[in-house]
Amino acid sequence: MLAQNFVPKLPFPDFKWKWASYAPSEGLNDPVVLLGVLFRMRKLELLGVRFNSDEFAREMRELSNDIKDSGIVDINGNSINLERTPERNLIRNSGQYWKAVGLLSDTRGEIRLTDFGRRVAEHDISQTEFAAITVQTFKLPNLQIQNADECQRWIDNGLVIYPLRLLLSILRELQSREQGFITTEELIKIIVPLSACKADIEDYFNFILWFRTKQVTLIGWPDCVPGANDLRIAREYLLFLSHYGYITRQEQSTRMDEQYLYNYDLDSEIAAILAEPPVDESMQKAIDRIRISDVASDIERKRVDVQRTSRPNQARFRKELLAAYGRCIITNVTMPEVLEAAHIKPFKYKGEDTVANGFPMRMDIHLLFDTGHLRISDAGEVSLSTRARMDYGATVPPQIYLPEFTSREFLRWRWDNYNGI
Repeated sequence: MLAQNFVPKLPFPDFKWKWASYAPSEGLNDPVVLLGVLFRMRKLELLGVRFNSDEFAREMRELSNDIKDSGIVDINGNSINLERTPERNLIRNSGQYWKAVGLLSDTRGEIRLTDFGRRVAEHDISQTEFAAITVQTFKLPNLQIQNADECQRWIDNGLVIYPLRLLLSILRELQSREQGFITTEELIKIIVPLSACKADIEDYFNFILWFRTKQVTLIGWPDCVPGANDLRIAREYLLFLSHYGYITRQEQSTRMDEQYLYNYDLDSEIAAILAEPPVDESMQKAIDRIRISDVASDIERKRVDVQRTSRPNQARFRKELLAAYGRCIITNVTMPEVLEAAHIKPFKYKGEDTVANGFPMRMDIHLLFDTGHLRISDAGEVSLSTRARMDYGATVPPQIYLPEFTSREFLRWRWDNYNGI
């Protein structure tokens, strides 16, 4: 255990946690943006289109329009504009977001996804699975976002960090002692410097608690965010975990003070992820491990339950949908006891509580729909993920009838931009 007067020493001068682009676009980490761009890249990859093309610029313009009224904002609270000129396209400025998490290959302007990226884009891997796999596999040094010389300095000093796993481990320890949150300030002033010293989880807990109780001042501790955008980039790790439900962000008067709270509802699933050793194997083995453990499916079920109970007008919304449809849109079941109200455009992204934006669905079908394992196009085509097809392929119809009052625009929005909770 490190003593209270311990002062970390960096192994090399420019040690820091990198991830994002230096272009200030924090909203890119939101799943609808990160995966919405990915879906469009896959469509254009099949056509042999490059990033510096009018086609890519047009797709980004359409996605910008889709997210404009969905509550997704940039660092300044403004709507995100993904549109660029062909010469200064989004990936040239911010491609690290997709490369760092293994979705996009570095191909000098050619649109080429990794095999993992294609499987996510084709909805073979759910959003929850993608997040759990990223927690398991994301590590520093990372050649996708750090140059070869920098990575070599990490290796020469015996440093390998799994930052997302580390943050969850620290938060879980804090939660066990009724201190279950960290702030942005604690991340950059305590956690990042200590990670350079191969500290134990107990050391992170001690220094965070000592800092909160003013038993340490951190005078003389190294600054691991010296650049203008370094703080924002380090904060991306907390934003990723909050976007995918592992923690909850509570805004404060400043970004340094904002709190990221451990999501105790997922404690058993987080514990299962952390109990597995970090994944240095092939991505397919990482996928297999997540699926064998059922961690992702358990997270999906719990997050869906929490989301449903938190909707203020759910009872009225359900009543109106049952009156309008009278049956499950997929299975034709009419028993109200097993029917629930499903939003087409999710409530989280400003989806409205209207008949135009919903379906009555049998409970299990609703779960598949909310988690991205079942999709419905604006033409009524029904698509199942590989996993869902194994159990539901014989019972779910490939095509359904859509009433005139069902919003085709909301269905298109979901089809183009959403991969489940």
